[in-house]
Amino acid sequence: MARDERARVSAAGTDSKELDTAIAADFSRRAKRVEDLGYRSVDAEFLTAVALLGGFFVRRQYRAFRGVGKGSAEVRLVGRTMTNGHVRVNGRRPALYRLCGASLFGAVGCADPGSGAGRARRAAKQRLLVLDYWIARMGEGRFLLTAAHKAAYFASLGIGEDCFPAAAAGNRQNGRKFFPEGFPIGAASAGSKSVRFTYAHAGSSAHGMERHLASHEPLAAALAQRDIACEWVVLADTEAQFARLRDSWRRWQARAERDWSEGEYFELRRLVDKRRWQQLSREDVERFAYLSGLHRSAAAEQRYRAWARNGARPRNPGGDFAASCRYREVLMEFDYAAADAASR
Repeated sequence: MARDERARVSAAGTDSKELDTAIAADFSRRAKRVEDLGYRSVDAEFLTAVALLGGFFVRRQYRAFRGVGKGSAEVRLVGRTMTNGHVRVNGRRPALYRLCGASLFGAVGCADPGSGAGRARRAAKQRLLVLDYWIARMGEGRFLLTAAHKAAYFASLGIGEDCFPAAAAGNRQNGRKFFPEGFPIGAASAGSKSVRFTYAHAGSSAHGMERHLASHEPLAAALAQRDIACEWVVLADTEAQFARLRDSWRRWQARAERDWSEGEYFELRRLVDKRRWQQLSREDVERFAYLSGLHRSAAAEQRYRAWARNGARPRNPGGDFAASCRYREVLMEFDYAAADAASR
């Protein structure tokens, strides 16, 4: 099933309309299989989205998806899913629902994202944040929700699997699970030559954000080679969370620039050390002054000495990706108290 969806999206390539059509058709096929389990079509679409986005939801999200107020619609949905054994509920108010059941996930065509997942409270909150974000923008057809869609899209750009974020997966033949976080990715379009990576923050530190950025570096560099920018859309439920995330972003961007520009610094420094002033323009001198401050460290000095002895190494194509990266904060002003009661 994953191979088929990957083939369809790959065939659509980077053409915006074809990609929109392929993604929408794939989602409809999944929802139709869920509908065959005894759900109304609109409810099947909601359950399909929840399954693909992490498996957690609260009732207000269903109402937002349907565009309805409190009433019998949500009661019928919850009743049907409980009868079918397709949800577990923590029993508190507001209740947190977690999808379950092999028949449901088999119909959607994805693995149960909750199976074996630790840090349940953090995971539940992240999934609720992402679902809210997707519901608010579900008219944007270029959201890639599955690992197969993401892999196919980037493959259509000529980007190999070695650039994909991955995690160990003992049940996979190659031992790796691509795009393990499961956050939606917005594909570039003709009107917006930028890929949007979504990150949902939940927790007391910025380690998750730092891991997220680091794991996507090779992909960002590969996109930069193709003149495609990256935008990191960061979701959080309080303004206070953004302060530490912003600091992490700045450190990451500065480090990425420093790593990439080291080769340029070495080349300019060699010209300065050898006093080859005729080969240096005024812009080169100004650039060298800037890079000297950026690379002032004992470790960089050692690397320069080794580089001068051993000769120049080729620069990494796309290594200047940080210059085209953008950062955007989205405050999700909803009540996520239900996630606090999540258990393993």
